[in-house]
Amino acid sequence: MNNDQTNRSYVITYKELFFTFMIFSIILFVLYPKDSLKEQILSEKSNYDLSMLYLQNLLKNTPEDESLMLILADQSLRSGNADLSLHLLNLLLKSKDQEIKTKATLLTYKLKKMRYFYIKDKKQKVKILQELQGLFSMIYTEKMYKPDAIDKWHDEALFVENDNARYYFLQKKIKKDSTNISLLSQRYYLEKKLAHKEKALVTLRLLVKYDFKHRRKWLMQEYYTNIANKDYKDAELILKENLKKDDFYIIKLAEFYFMQKEYRKSSDTYKIMYKKSKKYTQKRAYFYKLVTSLEAAKNATLTANTIQRYEAYFIHDKEVRRFMLKKYMAIGKLDYAVSLSKKILNKELR
Repeated sequence: MNNDQTNRSYVITYKELFFTFMIFSIILFVLYPKDSLKEQILSEKSNYDLSMLYLQNLLKNTPEDESLMLILADQSLRSGNADLSLHLLNLLLKSKDQEIKTKATLLTYKLKKMRYFYIKDKKQKVKILQELQGLFSMIYTEKMYKPDAIDKWHDEALFVENDNARYYFLQKKIKKDSTNISLLSQRYYLEKKLAHKEKALVTLRLLVKYDFKHRRKWLMQEYYTNIANKDYKDAELILKENLKKDDFYIIKLAEFYFMQKEYRKSSDTYKIMYKKSKKYTQKRAYFYKLVTSLEAAKNATLTANTIQRYEAYFIHDKEVRRFMLKKYMAIGKLDYAVSLSKKILNKELR
């Protein structure tokens, strides 16, 4: 057989195949109701290209059938023809049928998200993300999502950076698991970002209650939140309620009093820490702070007398000696400075 005969054979074969397909499609269309055909096509899981040919043929007879367009868009996506799928979906996004519009919106979101991760160009990625943000906003505001898909849409809200939607879905998640530390932590930072001050405090108190491992961290967050809100009584109460549990809070209380210009209370609190401390370096640090607090109170005599009581303990320490002499002169107690200088001289002459 020569080449011409071979080519002719192939031409005849293709024509016969197309003719057979057309006849078969017409028979299907005549014998089966349209809805039955849709079910047949939807049940096809392997040959998406063949399904698409059936659908395109059906659409020629009923071009206004949006449900067929939606099925074709889905099958096109499955067969890898994303451009055709996107073209059909763009038409369906304007549908007056809410069910069709919902399905088209969800499928468009899925397709564009796939493209976002496939495309490398940064400008295109920014554009697609903006499109996804618009689609997500529609899905969220029109409640196109399934009620049992809260986790999925919480993650999508995070992906498209929609904080209000994320907060909504987070609240739904917490309703199911009210003591989940991770979820409560996320809610706190989101409430802080969204400037929900009162709600953030409520969440902080829950974290203090349930997150034993990081209790101090959440307590201090609550403390500083109260300071920022000028709720000084509540801030002080947090520290006072935890004094017996941890010396950390005693130090914070002394700092709080100093900040509030309650210098006598500040010095008294540092004095407590001085007595509790066993390490010399700690005692020296608290001595500096209690003297500084008294100096700020502008009571020269009390400040000088307090320093004098600690002279014997620190007389061997050159650094502290300089500190004490400097403070005596700063508050105008030159006689105390002279007395200490003599003690230092006598010690060094021995």
